[in-house]
Amino acid sequence: MPNGSDVGEEMAAAGWTRTGDVEFAIALESWRDSREPLAAAMSAALKPFLPYWLSGFAGPDEAAAADQERVAQLRTIFDAWAAESHPEWYTEAADPFPAGVAERLGS
Repeated sequence: MPNGSDVGEEMAAAGWTRTGDVEFAIALESWRDSREPLAAAMSAALKPFLPYWLSGFAGPDEAAAADQERVAQLRTIFDAWAAESHPEWYTEAADPFPAGVAERLGS
């Protein structure tokens, strides 16, 4: 998980054990037991993006108060990220944004 250093407590609360700077492991008795730990891991991995994607603000006031130019930029980045192919496994911290996104945004 590229942002593993930022979500360690959240991952631990869901039963995951830190095994590296950005790696976590969990022992489960069956695949059936994976739903909650995987949901927590997915939430932790997407945490930096959620306010800017799929209207993830806490409410209309928070959304209106956000920098709308930044919101549009991050939605573009996240849509590009979602369309890219990414490694199935991270062993070190990584930039979560795909190569070339900044160039497409004119940054």
